[in-house]
Amino acid sequence: MQRIPTADEVKALVRPLDQLDRKIVGGLLALLIADPVRIRDREWLSQQFVQLAVVGHGFDRDGGDAAASSDDVELVRLYAERRMPDVLAATAAVFVRVADDLRARNGGFGLADAQAAVRGYLAG
Repeated sequence: MQRIPTADEVKALVRPLDQLDRKIVGGLLALLIADPVRIRDREWLSQQFVQLAVVGHGFDRDGGDAAASSDDVELVRLYAERRMPDVLAATAAVFVRVADDLRARNGGFGLADAQAAVRGYLAG
């Protein structure tokens, strides 16, 4: 990403995402708000994407102790193959757009402000 995307560009990236995609974007953004330097760590983002996809597909219902079937693994693998590029692109766009929106505020901001801004973009 060479420049900060406009709000309309961010909305255009988020619009085609389904509910699961948006949940994963939200989860990634929560992790990035806690550790913003990770935005440049592609490997870490990919790992977190897979972790969130496992949870999003409901494979952690037993507290994570149950073994995943080969079908479960294949479902997550295919989801990651098909959706990771678009989900990570939307995540990065929302992250930098929200950071810029908050930076431009005169009165400062807090975590609740960041969360509200993220929800606004994810709502479409």
